Amino acid sequence: MPRHLDNPEVCFVCCQTATGLGVEKGRSVGWLCQECADGHYGSRAIAMRASAFDEIQTRAISAAGAAGGAYLDRIGETDLAKLDPLNWEQFLQVVFEAYPAAIRAEIDEAVPRTPNEEDGEGEG
Repeated sequence: MPRHLDNPEVCFVCCQTATGLGVEKGRSVGWLCQECADGHYGSRAIAMRASAFDEIQTRAISAAGAAGGAYLDRIGETDLAKLDPLNWEQFLQVVFEAYPAAIRAEIDEAVPRTPNEEDGEGEG
């Protein structure tokens, strides 16, 4: 999956709404949401090889899918076609909320924050 650089509306790390903060790589900018900027996820993600970031994205997508599956197990329905509109909306919300947390956790595991990042201000 490609990194979503140079799109000022979308956080290139977690795909949430960007807030006007970003990190540069060459002539490209990786725009960030506030949470990714505060956690220094942008500088850590943009420094990765594209293939390493792709692997992290794939694992985060799988984790979000697992969260969606757990929701379906909780409500006792695994056939998506049988979900009523409310359960469908809740299923999507679970998946879409799980992805940002999962990709941040994957980045934390792959590239831990430095002590300066732990104590300092965010990026941008």
